[in-house]
Amino acid sequence: MRQFVLLIALLMTLCDSTALADDWPQWRGPDRTGISKETQLLKDWPEGGPKQLWSIRTAGKGYGSPSVVGGTIYITGTEGNRGVLYAIGLDGKLKWKQAYGPEWIKNHPQARTQPTIVDGLAYVYGGQGTAACLDAKTGKIKWSVDTLKKFKGSNITWGIAESPLVFDDKFICHPGGPGAAVVALNRQTGETIWTTKSLSDKSSYCSPLLVSCGRTRKIVTQTAKNIVGIEADTGKVLWLSPQRNRYGVHPNTPLCFDGMIFTTCGYGYGSTLLKLSDDGSKASEIWRERKLDNHFQGVLYLGGLIYGSPSKGRLCCLEPKVGKVVFTAEEVRKAAIIFADDRIYAYDEMGGKVTLLEITPAEFKAHGSFEVTEGSGPHWSHPVVANGRLYVRRGEALLCYDVRAK
Repeated sequence: MRQFVLLIALLMTLCDSTALADDWPQWRGPDRTGISKETQLLKDWPEGGPKQLWSIRTAGKGYGSPSVVGGTIYITGTEGNRGVLYAIGLDGKLKWKQAYGPEWIKNHPQARTQPTIVDGLAYVYGGQGTAACLDAKTGKIKWSVDTLKKFKGSNITWGIAESPLVFDDKFICHPGGPGAAVVALNRQTGETIWTTKSLSDKSSYCSPLLVSCGRTRKIVTQTAKNIVGIEADTGKVLWLSPQRNRYGVHPNTPLCFDGMIFTTCGYGYGSTLLKLSDDGSKASEIWRERKLDNHFQGVLYLGGLIYGSPSKGRLCCLEPKVGKVVFTAEEVRKAAIIFADDRIYAYDEMGGKVTLLEITPAEFKAHGSFEVTEGSGPHWSHPVVANGRLYVRRGEALLCYDVRAK
């Protein structure tokens, strides 16, 4: 009888973990859209926000969000002038740490990259152009490449700030060198697979997106001067669409939906919507608008509408067919946003408030909030939801909250 009870308890635990299990292995989640498939999360937060499980200050200083895979949290930070990858247990205790190369130490001197975790390997791309692959269990470095040196690139105003795109045998990054604006390295060895021979634009802090078009896949990204479509297997540049602002800053990963590509950047430049050909080999501009000039907080495509925060305005809803703002959330300003279980999680840069929002046909409805007071520096990291937990990073502090429905 006791064995039967233990078996039932084990099965219930497995069922519960399966229902909640949804890792967050890279920048902006499983497919870089900022959307989690996780369910059974709190729909309303109590006063003061969800229960905080722990907070730590052992992950160095950084702006990068954590990646969560297989019961381990991976996050980058700086120690002196070095970039360090930390592996942290779900209890908040450090498993291991490993330096991966020099980090950005000029303006805003903190680690930027979010690790990409694939097949037991962790990939990072440091602010000084170091591409590295580490064993996710031990932290041992498998390979490392100084991409700025190898591809004759030059760093940019605020240091390279992207999270590598990893698929098949490829590691994609932006060294911005002559004939090498974007490159593919072999993710097992670090050897070069291809470079964009016809494109030499500098990096623009953008983490690229992999999209499927027809029978082939394309990489869509932003450089300092263009929105770019690249053949994923060969590195051939298929199309360019001019995209410029006074600083060459285009950090937001593009959105792809219904054969369209949506991009946005700050400094008053606004947003652009492109139409792809059926095979993705061409792109034509449909419209540009200036109201949604999202700086680097990310945008979401949900239910046929786009959501994001203008650099000087409130969180808003945009109708992509015509490029017009439909409504705004007055209480949420310049917020990094993700989506999980019918709710938007918004981390406000201006005051450090995290708000849980429901989308209704005509407005945003708040269902609780709390303020991040731990850590130091700007509230620039994107929140992460994984396995029933909410992770928020500010500088040297990483905070973990229980957001499971009871």
